[in-house]
Amino acid sequence: MAFLTTSNPSVAKRQFSIDKNEITIGRDEGNDLHIKDETVSRWHAKVTKKNGVYYIEDNKSRNGTLLNNQAVLQPTRLPDQSEIQICEVTFIFSDGEVSRRPSGNLDQFTVAQGLNSDPTISSSSINQSSVMFDEFEESGDVSASVMSQLDIPSHHSRSDNHAKPEQKLRALTKITHALSESVERDEVLTKILDFLFQLFTEADRGFIVLKNDEGKLEPLGFKTRGARTDEMVRISKTIVKTVMGNKHPIISSDAAMDDRFDMSQSIVDFRIRSIMCAPLINSKDEAIGVIQLDTLKQSIAFDNEDLETLVTVAMQASLAIQKSDLFLDFKRAQSIRADLELAHELQQRFLPQSSPETEEFEFFSFYRPMQQVGGDYYDFVTLEDNRLAIIMADVVGHGIAAALYMAKISAESRFALATSKTAVEAVQKMNNSLSGLNIDRFVTLALCVLDLNTNKMTIVNAGHMPPILQKAATGEITQLAIEESGLPLGIMEDFNYESIEIQLDPGDQIVLYTDGINEAMNADGEQLTTEAMIEDMASGQAKNPDAIGNLIRESVARHSGRHPAIDDMCLVCLGRKP
Repeated sequence: MAFLTTSNPSVAKRQFSIDKNEITIGRDEGNDLHIKDETVSRWHAKVTKKNGVYYIEDNKSRNGTLLNNQAVLQPTRLPDQSEIQICEVTFIFSDGEVSRRPSGNLDQFTVAQGLNSDPTISSSSINQSSVMFDEFEESGDVSASVMSQLDIPSHHSRSDNHAKPEQKLRALTKITHALSESVERDEVLTKILDFLFQLFTEADRGFIVLKNDEGKLEPLGFKTRGARTDEMVRISKTIVKTVMGNKHPIISSDAAMDDRFDMSQSIVDFRIRSIMCAPLINSKDEAIGVIQLDTLKQSIAFDNEDLETLVTVAMQASLAIQKSDLFLDFKRAQSIRADLELAHELQQRFLPQSSPETEEFEFFSFYRPMQQVGGDYYDFVTLEDNRLAIIMADVVGHGIAAALYMAKISAESRFALATSKTAVEAVQKMNNSLSGLNIDRFVTLALCVLDLNTNKMTIVNAGHMPPILQKAATGEITQLAIEESGLPLGIMEDFNYESIEIQLDPGDQIVLYTDGINEAMNADGEQLTTEAMIEDMASGQAKNPDAIGNLIRESVARHSGRHPAIDDMCLVCLGRKP
């Protein structure tokens, strides 16, 4: 006859005979072997005999069954003197009389096998689909449901698994050195838990919870000792939120029995006995997470000295986590910088690589985004019938979003010009296409189509800065297409735009620009203004596109001084040769 033997007081009999082919084990009194422990499922497990061989089988229990520290996932054969662990109860299976077992005190033998063995330690990065915060704790006063800090007396016997002071000091020195060399967050979290399990050999479970970028709690590190790592990881939200809320550690020598925890059912579900939890505080005195250790054995409890050690480790861990976050931010910034440099190069490719070459006209162009990429745009597009289109556009805003929209403008403008007979038709096509995108962003645009046969220019203005014309014969300077200016592109579909036509005589000059030029600001918050640009042109110092363009650039630089640019800048000058 086979036997199950235990020293645990929650079991009615210390020795149980297996006198039939199947016996059941569980919390319900109807079981053959009744265990008075709330952590045990009603019908937890069973032992069966088939062809003279005994097997242990878990009945899909809440907290599982272990055989020699391995999870029982299917009917498993029971070797002689094997150890069955059901929550806090450890049984020794014998396939014969008690006398066949090793000599010595039975209770001591059971404890030695069940508690002081060297179980396998397993670590894992938590799969978020297998993580669950306890939801029994959402109601009531959270602060009233936890224990006081650093003043909870231990009412269980201490295990000799506690590290000696000199061992803890060496371990603390080691973890400080190791964390100072670690920069990757996963590596930091793994090292923290590894060292904690070296410090606290009585710990069965340890985890680290951190706030993510959205301020939500996220379990990021988890470690177990001789337990299943594929089961649902359940964490008490009340404990975590309370420790983070008041930034004080907590300790309990028996969380399952302590009436100061107003959540007995959830603690029972977790199988938690002794627990200690310390906050992770950053340099701004903000709680960014917690480190928690707990035990599942009734005979082991943490004490205040342990909690003080955990707090010391948490301080080092907080610094290491902050350093890893800074390193991650640095890597992200490097990646973004590299992407922006590439984007800058690509955007430059959208812009003309050289000025048009004609017998009658000269050109000057200048482009400077406020950031590495911008939303200003200019282009020269050769059209049929010896015509040349000059485009000046400004996407509202600046930066990456504006630059992406600018790329769209580049494609749309070339397509519209290639498929339209007139400048007005081209602008209307661009407007309809951009309006159809339903993007809350508009574009100002000035389109000038120059007929190189007649030296006449057609201008369509869609809410842009009016082009400036300087006549060589009289020196007169005027702003063009002010009254004919229509809505910016992308605001209203099927808007009717108007155009004007001018004759360019020898020496005449045209200036196209975006508002980053005339609105350039100095340290006093004063803008350059279009009037100041016109005054510089009227001085007569500049007689060709290059000279006028450089004159305006110098005027912007002189006015702004060291004040940073507030917008992208784009400038195109063209003139008919004298």
